[in-house]
Amino acid sequence: MAESSIETALTALDTALESGERQAGAALAQVRRLRRLCQAGDLAALGAQLAQAPALAERLAETLRGTAGGVAYDAEQAFADGSYLAELRAEAARRDVVLSERDGRVTAFPFLLKLDGRAPGVKIGRKLHRGIRPSALLKLLKAAQTAAKFNARGFLDQLWKAYTVLAPAVQPGWTANAPGEGPVVGVIGLHEVLTLLPAAASEYPRDAFACDLLQLNRAPDTTTARGRGFTLPASTGSKGRERLTAYDETGEEHVFVGIRFLPPAG
Repeated sequence: MAESSIETALTALDTALESGERQAGAALAQVRRLRRLCQAGDLAALGAQLAQAPALAERLAETLRGTAGGVAYDAEQAFADGSYLAELRAEAARRDVVLSERDGRVTAFPFLLKLDGRAPGVKIGRKLHRGIRPSALLKLLKAAQTAAKFNARGFLDQLWKAYTVLAPAVQPGWTANAPGEGPVVGVIGLHEVLTLLPAAASEYPRDAFACDLLQLNRAPDTTTARGRGFTLPASTGSKGRERLTAYDETGEEHVFVGIRFLPPAG
């Protein structure tokens, strides 16, 4: 019968392997002792010690045979029925890591998490991690959050390129060289332009894009390479497909609707 908790299943296996490690150490020490006696030519001691060696090896073999079945945990089923995510969330709470779930997507700002029961593995951002033990994965995730760096200017430059494609339809006659502020362009449309290439949308989903918008919003003085600033105007009337939502480190919701670019300063 499979364990319902991966932590419990792995702890049981680790305990057995710890015992095997001690037995392997004892067997190795015995072999080394035998070699020393052999090199010294101590025939009296050698015979007695040789007689003990097979029992040490057999105890180790018996322990390893008991672990041959692997981990008593069905990862694919646990991923499918939500029990793995529940265990991951419980471990995250113990480690002060906030996981936010919306429409089947899980975020741990600034990363989007994707669970793959077939691998099995958990993708943090764009990297798949096959080590799925919650305690170990959350330690790695927390370190990744601490080390995460965001290139605000590079991201804003990409938004500007997509913006120049869509803005003329929002405000007829607008051009990239037009003076003054540009029109407000919806963030959903910008994401669609940024993910036109095949498989790009799955590699860079909307929730990940929303997290990047939140990081950009935290750097309001960022400008494009040519000096254009930006604003992310909010609209309380926006609903459904017109808006993107990001959840920060505390689980607080941030809604993004559109972006407007400003003329270069001076």
